[in-house]
Amino acid sequence: MKHEIIEITPLQHAPRSTRCEMSEKLRQRLNLPINLHFLKIGCGMHTVTCPIVFIKEDHFGLSLSENVLNKLCLPIHSLSLQGTLKNNQHLQLGPVIGLLTEIKTTEDGVRFGSIHEFCKELASYCMNNGIFFYIFSLTTYNKHQMEGYYLHESEWKKGIVPYPNVVHNRISSRKRERSKEFLQVTSDFIENKVPYFNDRFLNKWEVHQILSGSEHLRPYLPMSQLFESKSTLENMFNIKKDVFIKPINGSQGRRIFRVKEKENQTYHLDFTTFSGEINTEYTTLQKLYSALSPRLKRGPFLLQETIQLSKYQNRTLDFRFLCHKKDFQQWKVTSAVARVSGENQFVANLARGGQIYPIKTVLSELYGKDESRHLRKMLAELSLEIVNIVSLHAGGEFGEFGIDLGLDPKGHPWIIEVNTKPSKLENEQKSERIRPSARSVINYCLFLSQLNGKKEPA
Repeated sequence: MKHEIIEITPLQHAPRSTRCEMSEKLRQRLNLPINLHFLKIGCGMHTVTCPIVFIKEDHFGLSLSENVLNKLCLPIHSLSLQGTLKNNQHLQLGPVIGLLTEIKTTEDGVRFGSIHEFCKELASYCMNNGIFFYIFSLTTYNKHQMEGYYLHESEWKKGIVPYPNVVHNRISSRKRERSKEFLQVTSDFIENKVPYFNDRFLNKWEVHQILSGSEHLRPYLPMSQLFESKSTLENMFNIKKDVFIKPINGSQGRRIFRVKEKENQTYHLDFTTFSGEINTEYTTLQKLYSALSPRLKRGPFLLQETIQLSKYQNRTLDFRFLCHKKDFQQWKVTSAVARVSGENQFVANLARGGQIYPIKTVLSELYGKDESRHLRKMLAELSLEIVNIVSLHAGGEFGEFGIDLGLDPKGHPWIIEVNTKPSKLENEQKSERIRPSARSVINYCLFLSQLNGKKEPA
């Protein structure tokens, strides 16, 4: 169905009436009959039928009374929205996209955590393309009257907003995502046939099991076991002498331990803090286990062999590939960067002081120009294989993944991690005002809303 971007304005001379005025140019473009007296207008899940008057104006304009705007849960100011004619008496405005995350109010205004700037990009892209976009939280959610924050004149305004056509889940807390409140909200989405993505966090062990089920991907997976007891640790050291211990629900490189068994059968424990590494020696496995146990009480951990990956400038190196879904079948790589760890860190996350570099530059320096092209293509293809397998077997709807890969000195790729809520601080070298991943998230929202047809906004 074809849509036009319509300039919506409040009707100044009759704010309390239930009426609308449409420009003659818009009437002709929508091919509405000139003798039409009533028009049904929808936005999100809200509809209102009102008397319509056509006026001689040479733009795609629709003036709505304050009463009509209130019934559609739209703000009382000018805005541009897509309009799609569902039949010759029903005009649907939108779509309406909601982003679910944590909201914090401060003296300086409202904040959306680490994705605050990314939310501005999403909102700007939506405004440019006639989409109503807002931020809401589990606290502000009310299925009978939604409250959210929308961007107007470069400021976030709080107000009543339409119920969304599609929701992007960016809840950053795993605990909050397991709460009764989250379950209730997502149950409402399902009941109202509102698609939402990403469905949930996936833990490291869950991802490992999914990927190890693919015979083709097994050669790229480090050996991993769930850390269940001292004997699990003992069995791993019978096979590997250098092991990572990672929380299966961890993120941003937090609470990761590295243990090396030395030739004199002592164990070297190494773990990251914001001030650097802490190193300790243990003379027996029992002493190591006793020292680790108090630190491993907060949730299950994973044992994973340490792969000797290529370094850059003598620092830990990995590669982040951002992948986005285009439709129900197709995925694409939206961006790729090299990440280099901070000093005294064995993880390359920016949250731990890492830096991003152009992937082409880093690979060319390490492997040469010709091999660099081959490796970039191979890593991109591997990323797409990973997201296809995970999205197929994880259950729920996923539209975005951050894939972390490493290369050993021989150029063999290794899968480090699959992120379902990739950080927006580190994934792309931002040269444009609206980065490609913001466009991709909204375009997938449009696909799910089924209002955009097959055309993506410019």
